[in-house]
Amino acid sequence: MTLEILLVDHKTLELQILRGADEALKQLPYTSIEKLHPLEALYLLYTGTAVLVDSVGRQYSFEDLIKAYSRINPYAWVEFEVYLDLRKRGRLPVPGPRPHSLLLRRRKREPRYTHYILVLEENRPVKLATLYSFVEEAAKNSWEPLLAIVDRYGDITYYTALVFRPGLTRLSREGDSEP
Repeated sequence: MTLEILLVDHKTLELQILRGADEALKQLPYTSIEKLHPLEALYLLYTGTAVLVDSVGRQYSFEDLIKAYSRINPYAWVEFEVYLDLRKRGRLPVPGPRPHSLLLRRRKREPRYTHYILVLEENRPVKLATLYSFVEEAAKNSWEPLLAIVDRYGDITYYTALVFRPGLTRLSREGDSEP
């Protein structure tokens, strides 16, 4: 049975599985699913696992969906590159709670996420407050924060992100007296 995805709304890119939910669950890191994120639909189209149709039966290609997603998300292509790279590495990414982010879990049936990934693009400015809040959010949820930076050639480099607070901790040496 071919997996069919229904494009419910062209503006918001609301996507639902029309047929083949069991096949979708084999391909995606969920135990149940109702709606699809555009990244997940792109992955299914890219791998040839699914077809995308609208309510009148018009079929859409991977290129059609990535163009539509790029109109509402300027990071669409780099997010898909990171998502695809993680899938190729055997990881189970899902769209994260903030824009341009992904969450990873070790196994499909394990509910706990282990890594929180912020997708960035080389030469696109990012506010320090964004990075700080990302790392703090990861720490509060016990996730390892990673930055996935995609360069202009499509190469992805992953960095662990940490908050460094100089002056808050003091290394004491033997014989130092506390103030």
